[in-house]
Amino acid sequence: MSPDPHFSASRRAFLKLPSQPDINRLRPPWTDEALVAARCTGCNACSKACPESILRPDDTVRPEVVFDGGECTFCGKCADACAQDVFDTERTPAWPMKAEFQPGCLQDHGIACQVCRDICPTSAIRIDLTKRPFGRLRIETDACTGCGACLPVCPQDALAIAQPEEDVETA
Repeated sequence: MSPDPHFSASRRAFLKLPSQPDINRLRPPWTDEALVAARCTGCNACSKACPESILRPDDTVRPEVVFDGGECTFCGKCADACAQDVFDTERTPAWPMKAEFQPGCLQDHGIACQVCRDICPTSAIRIDLTKRPFGRLRIETDACTGCGACLPVCPQDALAIAQPEEDVETA
């Protein structure tokens, strides 16, 4: 077995390897990773100001959106509390994120659930009854604000908030 010519077994090369993989964090509305990295001091004034308690400090003490019991109402209190100009409130929409289905949706397994559809404040989750026998849930990305209301109510964790590609159906 010959050694890989592109592999360096030196200690120096080993120490230059990244210690952790890149993590895609969901940053607050009206901001993005670049703004947070460049301007955020980690004071967490935005997290404390969030009435829905969905902003939490990540392991770098910068704000991350965690939809484990609430939704973003886009009230702007996080932006108002920030003294570091991290938030660009002129940005419309507040962020490009949208809900998308992940594997495991009960509807795809013949169990009529639809709790995500019932909770959606913009009625962006609809059921396509042409897909039999139980229909298929569909997210209309034009109507979805990415507020995350659907995430904590899903019993299968079959929804995520992500950058959209186009209208998404369950798998």
